[in-house]
Amino acid sequence: MRVDYDQMEIEDESMVMGENHIDDFDYPAFNYDYNNEQMEYSSDSKSSKAPSSTGSWLNIPTPPPSPPPPPPPDSDEESPSEDEDGFIQVTEEDYREYERWYAEDDMIELTEMLVETLTEEEIASIKMSAIRLFGHISQRDYERIRYSFKENIRLMSIYRIHKRLAKLSGIDPITVDCCIDICHAFTGCYADEVVCSECNKPRFDSKGKPYKVFEYLPMTPRFQGYFNNPDMVKAMNHRHEYPLEPGRIDEYFDSTNYADLCKSDIIVEGVNLGVKFFGHRRDIAYMVMLDGVELFDQATGSKSTCWPIMAQNLNLPASQRAKLRNIIPLGVIPGPNQPKDFDSFLEPFVEEALDQARGVETFDVTTGKKFTLRAHPVIVSGDMQAIKHVTQMKGPNGKFPCRACEIGGVYHTCRRTYYIPLINPVNRPDAIPDNRYDPDAKPGDHTGFDPLDLPLRTPRRIARQLDKMDAAITKAQREELGTRFGLNGDSILDRIPSIKRPNSYPHEFLHLFLLNHGPELFSLWAGTHSGLEGLDEPLDFVLPLCHRIAIGEETEDSTRWIPARMSRPMPNIHTCISAYCGESWSSWLVYIGPIVLRGRLPEKYYNHYLELVDILKCLLSVTNTRARIEQLKLDVARYVERFEELYYQYKYERLFLCKLTLHAILHVPDDVIRCGPVWVHWSFSMERYCREITFCAKSKVLPYTTISKHALLFGKNDMPIAEAALSKMERTYPGYETHILRFPCLREFQPNKHVRQRLAAYFHTNQPDHSYQEWYKFLPKRCERWGKLRIAEGGDCIRAAVACNPTSVYGKRDSSFVRYSYEKDKNENDPRASVNMISAVGYGRLDFILALTLPRKTPPQRESQSDTNGDDEDLEAITHVLAHITEAKDVDQDATVELVTYRDYGRSFILDVKNVENVAGRVWTRGVRRTGEWAIIDRSGGVARAEFNVEEHGSDDEEQ
Repeated sequence: MRVDYDQMEIEDESMVMGENHIDDFDYPAFNYDYNNEQMEYSSDSKSSKAPSSTGSWLNIPTPPPSPPPPPPPDSDEESPSEDEDGFIQVTEEDYREYERWYAEDDMIELTEMLVETLTEEEIASIKMSAIRLFGHISQRDYERIRYSFKENIRLMSIYRIHKRLAKLSGIDPITVDCCIDICHAFTGCYADEVVCSECNKPRFDSKGKPYKVFEYLPMTPRFQGYFNNPDMVKAMNHRHEYPLEPGRIDEYFDSTNYADLCKSDIIVEGVNLGVKFFGHRRDIAYMVMLDGVELFDQATGSKSTCWPIMAQNLNLPASQRAKLRNIIPLGVIPGPNQPKDFDSFLEPFVEEALDQARGVETFDVTTGKKFTLRAHPVIVSGDMQAIKHVTQMKGPNGKFPCRACEIGGVYHTCRRTYYIPLINPVNRPDAIPDNRYDPDAKPGDHTGFDPLDLPLRTPRRIARQLDKMDAAITKAQREELGTRFGLNGDSILDRIPSIKRPNSYPHEFLHLFLLNHGPELFSLWAGTHSGLEGLDEPLDFVLPLCHRIAIGEETEDSTRWIPARMSRPMPNIHTCISAYCGESWSSWLVYIGPIVLRGRLPEKYYNHYLELVDILKCLLSVTNTRARIEQLKLDVARYVERFEELYYQYKYERLFLCKLTLHAILHVPDDVIRCGPVWVHWSFSMERYCREITFCAKSKVLPYTTISKHALLFGKNDMPIAEAALSKMERTYPGYETHILRFPCLREFQPNKHVRQRLAAYFHTNQPDHSYQEWYKFLPKRCERWGKLRIAEGGDCIRAAVACNPTSVYGKRDSSFVRYSYEKDKNENDPRASVNMISAVGYGRLDFILALTLPRKTPPQRESQSDTNGDDEDLEAITHVLAHITEAKDVDQDATVELVTYRDYGRSFILDVKNVENVAGRVWTRGVRRTGEWAIIDRSGGVARAEFNVEEHGSDDEEQ
């Protein structure tokens, strides 16, 4: 049948494929040349003008001709015959066939399928790219690796990998012009500026290119990509499947903010969507974190600050959400100056957050269906300076600096700073401002604020204050109101329906306790606090030099006796305090400080410090209750009041001790109730991300360009590394799946007489039907001796004493001291009382582990007895995994609840290895006893901690 294409008439312009006749077309061919980065469709004919909805042709046979549109249903015209127009009767299937060939949606789908098809070379290259990114391998070294192993493995160039990742990830950065001095980004009210309204510097150069840009990385494509991974979909069910129990505060989903959101409708820009927050199991809750970081520690006098912004997926379990590969970078605000208008840089994020609240169509690979994905930012976390900018509050050094309450500050004329004590200075009543003055108070009375009844800020109260500021007639009136309210104006984050000011901005644990209040407290004891200069009165809280030296030496020596999993090496806190980071301060304040300060710090100050330790342990507890946090409010209030009584002493000269970081501690319990435990929103993951940012800034000329590229590649790389459940260097035995044995192993170990006696005593105690002598004779002469033990499901790695080599570089960390459980007779000291077995805990040195295989379950009753007389189960060989432990003498207390010390080791005995619970640490101190004693550190009491030796980067056994 001949088709006359010149006679065709097409009414629908969307079907017009150009004026060229199809006979003039040269059929294209798809070019798969990956080496030249050509993935487009090409044609040999230069005159071909075949258009396409995607700008290219597919490698398919000749498509069918375009059929004419069907006549209207009510038309009287007859259908054209084959003889008239060269067409047979057009049917519905003909239109379906045409739609299959020409529909734009199908073209895009085919393109995506081609993009997502990976070759072995690309898979290997992407894996190597992830190793290069997280391992900080330079481009030059990568090219050396690529060239050296070109005969064994083919790796793509860096440029090609970046292009491929861009197509795979779907992350297309939003480029925003910004002022060359980082005054603001040219968004919102600044969008039309050609010259910065703050510094009067031009936006573009002579070629029309912006001098500086900020790249925002959208997170929606990454959220959508999660649902293409069944494992990630399963992991993100954590939020939906989390069991809510009344009175518990163990996660963000136990917080009052989350409960209030679940009851509220989503209102975007005044439009009620008729959908409640987190009404669908796939809805995502995430947290936004930001911080300022100095790029170069030894700067050349010029500033080198940038502001990374990242998000954390709260739908993931706590053990997964903080891993480096699950961090979601949103961009890095370039430096070197501090932005004057943070809101202008956050506008792309706010617009995306609003779109996420409205819903984004997403495909779920586990169901094979599309759904509406909604994601909501629920927490904004950062240090005080960062939160000051995003909340548009006065912040530190303001007259009303606190973001949680409206307590006013007292101005110190010499230091030219506002401080906020609870009690006003007694010796300078003239310095008390009007908002803190009590006219009925008598001279010498303690006036001020009740820590349990502070004038708290609320979203409604802030909204009313902003209305008053907006109604101000003059700029001076507005600024006066802003000073009185402690506000600068509206925050762009207020547009996001899931963010409420100040309830969504909890005080961050790392910066508040570990990098500010804790170090400042120690500087008072060490006498190095800058504010102590000029004070003539005696300071009884300052330690003598000999004590400070001893504390530093004992702290440094404790590194040897504390396992690497518990803490990084502890520098001498007296001479190298600048080497302490947040993790170091956490270990010292909670565990080492109470030991080395005991007997040295005056008792009243030491007891006050122990109150801080109890507060820290409560906040770090993995499990908590609402009642315990309510009690914590009282504990915190007492601690702050006692601090002012001991150190500040209500003297104007000591007003510098009442900083905002001390006052903010009062609001931490309320933050826990509103936003969940402190580990949910602490900044350890942010600091880790900042470390990645600063490490890549090797260029001193264009550091911010390098950082932007690194952040972009960071966002596109999501290559999970498989975590092996069991390595070749490990062994498990039936019944001991939770306690995994690790090399070194001595297969033919021959226990000596004393070990055999302890083995016989162990079996006789647990199975007294057979005598001690029977068990002793029944024991095999040889067994396996293992040197290391790993407790499954995230437990500790323990190295037995027999496997420790003090002369080795790895022998500097001792991880042989363990906590174990056992049962004992409560009435063992009373021979007339009946036996009452109770559970108990002990501590001791794990000498070695034995895997002892018995030929049968129990020894035969008589030597002449045949094995066939017993039960079949009794005749089967059985393996016992046993721990040889030397106890810490006279220790029967629990070191998680009290300070436990010992001086010597006691007896040795055999215990089932399943009774070994975790590794413990020790600190040798002479604070109380001149001859010295050991104090035990046991962090097994459900305390959250930040771990940086995570499995995603692997771990060296020898470092445990």
